[in-house]
Amino acid sequence: MPQKKDSRNGHAFHPIMRKGGVHDKTNKAKRKTDRQQVAKKVNDYLTKGNNKKAAEDAAASFFTAVLA
Repeated sequence: MPQKKDSRNGHAFHPIMRKGGVHDKTNKAKRKTDRQQVAKKVNDYLTKGNNKKAAEDAAASFFTAVLA
């Protein structure tokens, strides 16, 4: 006599439940953190020469080009 298979939880396979799982960052959030890290590196590099006005101008032009 074959053994009876264990019944499965019908709610666990419901289509609306597929939204569950690991809560990763959205792609938008990942891009934002990448932009922030690049901006920080650019700003650190430019301020290394103690010319803050040039650093601010360069950072502003960098972001207008990136965001455009």
